Amino acid sequence: MGTILNGSLLYTLIRNNILRQLSTNILIGGLLLGDFIGAFFEIPFPALSLIYCRWIFTYIGCVFEAIITYFVGCSNMYMLCLISIDRYSIMTRSFQEPSGIIQRTYTSIGCVYILSLFWTIMPLLGWSSYDYEGVGVSCSIKWTERTFNVISYNITVLIFVYFIPVMIILITNIKIYLLIRNRRRWFTTKLNQSSVRRRLLIERRVLHTISLVIGGFLIAWTPYAILVVIRAFFDANHISPIMDTIPALFAKTSFIWNPLILIVRNGNFRQYIPFITSKHRSQSSK
Repeated sequence: MGTILNGSLLYTLIRNNILRQLSTNILIGGLLLGDFIGAFFEIPFPALSLIYCRWIFTYIGCVFEAIITYFVGCSNMYMLCLISIDRYSIMTRSFQEPSGIIQRTYTSIGCVYILSLFWTIMPLLGWSSYDYEGVGVSCSIKWTERTFNVISYNITVLIFVYFIPVMIILITNIKIYLLIRNRRRWFTTKLNQSSVRRRLLIERRVLHTISLVIGGFLIAWTPYAILVVIRAFFDANHISPIMDTIPALFAKTSFIWNPLILIVRNGNFRQYIPFITSKHRSQSSK
């Protein structure tokens, strides 16, 4: 399901130049690409292993599954940061996208992938490592080992991949909310600014959509982040293997939430999605 939904939205974005004229849509495309990679390449490993109640692939398969999950998680977190910063930047410029922003957006996405690849490759080069987790149907970073090598890596990635990005996302979205509230008050006294007020309503809807995307991602990944902190820095012996596995599997549902939210909330995407527009046309012709 995640592969179909993300693939459909990516196809829609690639095929329609109108959608790619907005920097936010391009960043959303980067988010969808990560979800597509995760749904297509990573989900089959734990799904098949769950059927057999054990890891049925080799250790190389374990490392591959962990790399994909970790890379997608890192890149999506950074992508949400870029989306939040992008919306705030546009609003502070009175809804006008600055010249050259499209090229800078593609460059920013490239930087996100490079940075995510850096965190992903480090365990392969000896800074921490990948290992089985929970009941053994999925793999991840080795969080529980109490060596300087592992602990230093765990602290670094928790700070730079989770806590700092979350703070940036929260701060920028709070500022966006305050900007919208202040401008709404100002527009109530400017009856001749109907087009601007309409633009403000659009921005509010975009903000709500982005907030849902961010909220869905954080809801999916925060339980796992809390579990990671407990496993990395506290006594995790009281955590059962099943409870150790559930947050890891729940985090993977983020591959599905983003396309569902965009299909329901984003009219720009919805009107161009092939299987929706074809269904609408067939109903209209009856």
